[in-house]
Amino acid sequence: MDNYDPVELWDLCLKEAEKNLERTEFDTWLRNSTYEDVNGSRMVIRFRNSFVAGHVKSRFGPILEEIAREISGRNDIALQFVGDPAKPGPSSREAVGRDNGHSSSDSMYLRSNYTFDHFVVGPNNQLAHAGALAVSSDSGSTTYNPLFIYGGVGLGKTHLIQAIAHRLRLEGSGRTFRYLSTEYVVGTFIKCVLQKDYSKFRKLFQGIDYLLMDDIQFLEGKVETQEAFFHRFNELHQQGKQIVLTSDRPPHELKDLPERLISRFQWGLVADIKPPEYETRLAILMLLVKDEELEVGHDVLDYIASSIRKNVRQLSGVIHRLAAISRLTGCRIDMNMAQKEIKSTLGTISQRLTPGTITSAVAEVFDISPAQLKGKQRKRNILVPRQVAISLIRELTSMSLKDIGSFFSGRDHSTVLNSIERIQELRESDAELDRKIEEIKRRLVSI
Repeated sequence: MDNYDPVELWDLCLKEAEKNLERTEFDTWLRNSTYEDVNGSRMVIRFRNSFVAGHVKSRFGPILEEIAREISGRNDIALQFVGDPAKPGPSSREAVGRDNGHSSSDSMYLRSNYTFDHFVVGPNNQLAHAGALAVSSDSGSTTYNPLFIYGGVGLGKTHLIQAIAHRLRLEGSGRTFRYLSTEYVVGTFIKCVLQKDYSKFRKLFQGIDYLLMDDIQFLEGKVETQEAFFHRFNELHQQGKQIVLTSDRPPHELKDLPERLISRFQWGLVADIKPPEYETRLAILMLLVKDEELEVGHDVLDYIASSIRKNVRQLSGVIHRLAAISRLTGCRIDMNMAQKEIKSTLGTISQRLTPGTITSAVAEVFDISPAQLKGKQRKRNILVPRQVAISLIRELTSMSLKDIGSFFSGRDHSTVLNSIERIQELRESDAELDRKIEEIKRRLVSI
């Protein structure tokens, strides 16, 4: 494969794919794949059985093939997925269709189910959904340009921005778009600096009606890229081109970004996505089960919806993994299987987090000591952080109300319960507190 040994090339493809797929998806379908053979420009990749090979071909084939071409620099590379006892089938290259004028690189990371039809609307994402629908129908609207969608990990930001891309691809109006990750934009700019040729960077933003850019927070601290992007942003906006950005935080909380760029992010509609309520989570699960053509009892769905409360992506991952286990083993999805999968999905984080680590993280953010949190003082500057710590311990660990109370200097379970309910109320009315709690959670899951 010219500059790459085929084994090395496939390993690099897997590493790149792992960045763009959910952990459970990658672990279930791709992690145990191996390079087997090469025939001219065709690489043969083997999986543990024909079912997995077929699923990977239909679901991830075009993405993996484009990754292999980009890494190797060869546009003729094709991937063939096989699994015992299957015979080699046609290359997944045949699955790459025309995108109504869009290059395949614009859509190589679009997930087929990230459409508006597959997005479950609830009270906590309604504004973001309405904004995405509006801009997909009316590009360049001064009211919604740019559309800036922000929220925590796995809540649906990428789903919405890709839904806009899917609608543009399928409508046949000729409107063009470019869907980019901010990391890719930064990487492209760095290459341009090294080569002293900025034409490739400028080309990213030319000849399009829509710029769809994911994870804009990764511009933080990239001063030269910020400057270059600032000018491209201005050009597109002045030309009436629609800009859609996603971020894990609202514009004013993005550090190390110039004020003039932050102010432009706030020109249009800024919409947040919060963790879904129980009813929305249950509706999401029902849609996923329907898509997978599964039969799952309401008690199992209720258990999953009650267990995974903050991350839509985890809901999707659990259902996909349960579907794979059921099909591979022939076993019916029941409560026992669901409980094992939930334990597997949440176990790594919950085992790593302790009352001590959570309390320390809360104390650091609120600038008080862990001892004060566990003490008896009831001043507001200590009481609220203590209630936050109690609420997070309940959410992120399996500790009982009684054990949590014991950890906090012997408080009874009713006090603990009142603290949890109080924080739920405050998060609805105090946006700053809500953002602080999300920041603490981001720190904890990255420990």
